[in-house]
Amino acid sequence: MAGRRVPLQTTLVAIVLVVAAALAASCGGTTSSEQTTPPATPASSASGSTPISAADATAVRDVAVAYWAAYNAYDAEKTLSYLDEAYRPSQDKIIRGEISQLKTFGVKLGVSEKSAPVLTAPDQAEMYLTMKEPTGTRTLLMKLTRTGDVWAITYVGEVK
Repeated sequence: MAGRRVPLQTTLVAIVLVVAAALAASCGGTTSSEQTTPPATPASSASGSTPISAADATAVRDVAVAYWAAYNAYDAEKTLSYLDEAYRPSQDKIIRGEISQLKTFGVKLGVSEKSAPVLTAPDQAEMYLTMKEPTGTRTLLMKLTRTGDVWAITYVGEVK
């Protein structure tokens, strides 16, 4: 077996799987000590929610869709622009690193709505998303806050 070369395609698949596993561990997570642990399931937060207007639900969805579109376009600046100013510094290095890895291997994340946006407090909303990636499917929680007419992301993380 000495001198036998591993096909390039096999090597690339292995690299993509390693990167995807690393992303699964960290993608969209938070390192900020100011963030609280998200609820374990979507149902746990629904009981504390209040009705959301159609306009606010659309605005929240639009921010979520735009955020993930920027992520998949490998545009770190645009991705970071959807984050609340207080949340952005804790996520800057993480997002830039993840986008760099995604771009290196040409990986795109498939993100879709799992549950409709709900208000959890005045000017605060959350929604659950399903993320499909090369190594599997995860459930993500996105929290947003409204300042004036603008919704901004205050938390993105995986829930078990």
